[in-house]
Amino acid sequence: MGLLSLPDCIEAVENAFRLLMADQHVQAVLINVFGGILRCDVFAQGVLQAVTNVQVTVPVVVRMEGTNVEEGRQILAESGLNFRIADGMADAAHQVVQAIQG
Repeated sequence: MGLLSLPDCIEAVENAFRLLMADQHVQAVLINVFGGILRCDVFAQGVLQAVTNVQVTVPVVVRMEGTNVEEGRQILAESGLNFRIADGMADAAHQVVQAIQG
């Protein structure tokens, strides 16, 4: 299996966000990814584009590890959107609870 391309990544993430945003009970989204097949910088670009295209209105917490993780974190941090970037699963869980509680 080859590396996932940016267009494929955007399509997959958009589909996931559409499903989540269709549920009125979703208060936040936690994304956990290990960038092995998919580089973290490509994933971050896909998430950024998907959030914009789908108009996600809830907080998004992203925990990612793997290839080009620092570049991926930088893309999300500099996006101007309300991403929360987590360091590890415990931090991700804490941040998503904080996002829901306000």
